[in-house]
Amino acid sequence: MAPTRHSRRFLVFIASACVFFASCSSEEAAPTTVLVPVSTTTSTTTTSTTTTTTPLTANGAPIAFEGDRNETVLALQFLINCSDYAQLTVDGAFGPASLAAVETVQIDLGREVTGAPDEETFAILARACSDDRRVTIDEADEGEQVVVGNVADGDPDLYFIRAEEGQRMSVVLETEGRGAFVNVRTADGAALGRGGSATWAADIESEGDFVVEISGVAPVTYVATFALNVFDPDDVEAADDGRIVVAGLESTVSESCLDTSGEASYVAETALGHLALTTGRIGNFALTRGGVGAAVEFLFRDGSPGYYGFDLDLDAEVGDQVVGTGIIFLRGDGNANEPLGVAFRFDRAVTPCDGSSGTAIVLAANGLGIVDFGADPDEALGLVRSALVGASPNVDSDWVTIDNLSNEFGVCREGTTEVRSVQIDNLTMFFTNGGTSFASEGTRHFAGYTAVDGVFPFKTNQSVGSGETLGQVLAAHPDAVAAAGLTGGVDAFITSPPGNDSWLRATADDASSSTDTGSTITSVSGGRFCDES
Repeated sequence: MAPTRHSRRFLVFIASACVFFASCSSEEAAPTTVLVPVSTTTSTTTTSTTTTTTPLTANGAPIAFEGDRNETVLALQFLINCSDYAQLTVDGAFGPASLAAVETVQIDLGREVTGAPDEETFAILARACSDDRRVTIDEADEGEQVVVGNVADGDPDLYFIRAEEGQRMSVVLETEGRGAFVNVRTADGAALGRGGSATWAADIESEGDFVVEISGVAPVTYVATFALNVFDPDDVEAADDGRIVVAGLESTVSESCLDTSGEASYVAETALGHLALTTGRIGNFALTRGGVGAAVEFLFRDGSPGYYGFDLDLDAEVGDQVVGTGIIFLRGDGNANEPLGVAFRFDRAVTPCDGSSGTAIVLAANGLGIVDFGADPDEALGLVRSALVGASPNVDSDWVTIDNLSNEFGVCREGTTEVRSVQIDNLTMFFTNGGTSFASEGTRHFAGYTAVDGVFPFKTNQSVGSGETLGQVLAAHPDAVAAAGLTGGVDAFITSPPGNDSWLRATADDASSSTDTGSTITSVSGGRFCDES
């Protein structure tokens, strides 16, 4: 039940009628008078009143109690004021006034009156409030501020924060599993940094106000840590082969795997725990083990708070080995201003972390999961071959010298003089020496692929591929756009960034229009190649 600004109260008055009976008698009877008895019947009418009581809604587990002093109480006070139930002092201290206000809310919502709110009550208050909040970080906050909120699909929370030139601004969300993500924009509406995940960071180039939008796909309560700091960490020393060094703790890598729920997401296991890092879309591996969903995370086996890091602090090279360094932060209050180092060097595996027997290849906008566009051709082929156990021999065109305007591959970009295609069962990989977003002109590199239905079940990170319908692809990738195909039929453009070659599209050759959602996907292509310029 949504809260109302003014609750109606009804008073029922029951009036009772009082009936008075009077009797008369003669003081003396005449001797000749005969008294005849008279029988009198009095009829009484009884009116019954039935009262119907609506059962009160039971509360869930309390999220705050009288006597608490924390960010949850602060958010609760803000939402109670926003919904006009009271005008509390928003100080995060749950005192008698806050208790009375919570009881008023519970009465109005028809819930059990306990004075201790649950998450559902918190969410109802959040849905009724549309006020924005400002986050202010001063010296007393030691560079960070923690806030609590609840968002749902179509009902984001907006925060305003001011940052100075040269500062690092970051936002880290913690929820029960995946469910909330952050995006940041400047005062004039321009997107800042890479959003769409539970962790965000960017270096501020000019002083100003910034809008932080926290969104969710379903009602979810989040804890957000905002941080503003300036740090110049020392260079992190490289790790030895087969080793990981996290905040000075060195351990040996015993096993590694590929998190196929993301893109270019690699996991290394040690006796202490797991290091999960990604150079693409973040996968679920860390989240399912208590992580926050960051580009870099270290998860301790005993469940104690681990470390997280941002993509802009990660310097990694991926080939036969995953090698690099980065900056990380210990989870928990007061640590967002304390940068630490991480270094790693471990063999890259193509075995999926979930233990599945399927291929570790993921059809992505930046490559095939186990190898990114721009990679050396021999390296890319070696990784793909090792992931496709039992595949047929390569059908290799070898390097072909071409005229970029007239050749068997179509019209290629200006400056292209050599191309190559390699078919491995139902996957074809394309290579070029033409300039792309992945490598400069004159460099031979992996530039594109096409996967069709066949022996290997090639899928996107949302588990769709050739053989599914156009409608299934659009449902699995809500941001995809269906339009006339580049080579006929209809293409579902899963990604098509302007000015970049990181395309991912699914093609339905027999589709007559973008509304023909029952048509079958005949191929999925990534990257760019000749005739796709």
